[in-house]
Amino acid sequence: MPAPIHPDATRLLTALARGSQALMQGRFWGNGVDALLGEIGRASGASRVWIFQLLELQDEAVIQDYVFEWAAAPHYRQLTHKRFRFFSTLFDDPLYRSMVEERQRGVAQHFITERMPDGTLRENLASQRIRSMVTVPIMVDGRWWGTLGIDDCERPLDWKGAGLEALAVAAELIASAIYRHQLSSRRRQLELFQQVADCGIWEIDLHSGSTWCSRALLRTLGYPDDYACLPLRRLLVHILPTDRQRLWAQLRECRAGARKSCRLDVRLHRGGEPLRWHEIVAELALDENGQPTIISGLAIDITRRKQGEQRAMIAAEYDELTGVMNRRGLTRRTQALLNGTPSAPCHLLLLDIDNFKVINDCYGHPAGDALLKLLATQLSNELRDQDVLARVGGEEFALLVGGLDDTQVLQLGERLRASIADTPFPLQLLASDVKTRHVDITVSIGIARLPHGQDPQHAQALATAQADQALYAAKHAGRNRVLIFGRHDAPPDPQDGTGPANPSLSGPGSG
Repeated sequence: MPAPIHPDATRLLTALARGSQALMQGRFWGNGVDALLGEIGRASGASRVWIFQLLELQDEAVIQDYVFEWAAAPHYRQLTHKRFRFFSTLFDDPLYRSMVEERQRGVAQHFITERMPDGTLRENLASQRIRSMVTVPIMVDGRWWGTLGIDDCERPLDWKGAGLEALAVAAELIASAIYRHQLSSRRRQLELFQQVADCGIWEIDLHSGSTWCSRALLRTLGYPDDYACLPLRRLLVHILPTDRQRLWAQLRECRAGARKSCRLDVRLHRGGEPLRWHEIVAELALDENGQPTIISGLAIDITRRKQGEQRAMIAAEYDELTGVMNRRGLTRRTQALLNGTPSAPCHLLLLDIDNFKVINDCYGHPAGDALLKLLATQLSNELRDQDVLARVGGEEFALLVGGLDDTQVLQLGERLRASIADTPFPLQLLASDVKTRHVDITVSIGIARLPHGQDPQHAQALATAQADQALYAAKHAGRNRVLIFGRHDAPPDPQDGTGPANPSLSGPGSG
């Protein structure tokens, strides 16, 4: 038996240097791997150099695919053979099972076929006319990804020593290329995800307080894509202070272990640009001892969603004709006022236009609608910013005021009644009218105090019923007056009689 031949280690090292350059400079990592295999094959004088990728490791077999190959001559080529596409190899040979177990641990193997013990593995190599073979596991991120192998069909190559070490370096180079490719692919996927979802990704190390932000989030906050380090406080300062306090409280709960995740809508700002709404999604990571180590998550731009919600709220809670709130909006504001100021006095005023039916009958519904809009504008101008005006019926409005006692709210009602009675409302009754005419109207107002210490919904229903009774009493007493439920010291009749039975119609400037 002739002595085995040792590969030229010096030539292999030169091949590694050339192949590593191809791996680093290639536009696609697979092209670099092909170049490296070619350099190794020519330097070693082997028949072929190949890479099997591990697809699945089963209890009784291993499934692999033939993914790369360099062949010294066409008759050595096996990459195109169907038998090597997604092929399965059974563990029916103890030597092969041992070889697979060693590959999982990153151990290389080399064989001279004629010196191997009888078994399936030797028969398999002999059927391919392989005289010697060496394999080195490709370990990616600590796991067996695949195998780099060299077959020689002409010589019994002995890969001990420097030659085997050179192949181990080649396997490391290939593993690095695969890992860089995976990172690059994930980065592209991540950037596509951030672009489609309009979000950024962040992470906070709880031990050091250091932060990491994706390029998309850095751009959102006005920093360069390659900004080295964004301190936590500088990151948080972009959040509106009131929102930052709520977010900080939830992050503290995560760090204390009270919760593992949180979601919160906050407003972010950068420079002089308008505020934008973002949903912060945070998840807590624990170490092997169950201690919190990292909080990471997403910052999703939800400005459009918030704008849509605002438009939907306006459509649901505001009167389309007059632009003031409707009954639904009044209910929400009433409950918020009662929940927010449990002890401050709150009053509900119901205001109804006297003899409004005459307006519609005499001048038409378009004139009536125009009058309602003018009245809503005048009432809004008379109220404070915190007061609420709502249209709750055809010609009926409601006012919600807080912080006034009974006497003050009665004075408010009188001021509103007098302002309307003293102000003729200009109307263009028909589109063809060239003159603007003025209509005198009056209103009746009923007032009730919202009771505290009760369910807000029940309190509103009770106050509405009481204000309606006071309004009915004002109408019954002659209209154009203000009455408060439960009070007998109502103001005197402003006209020493009943209010006007019909609105008057006068020309411009005749008031």
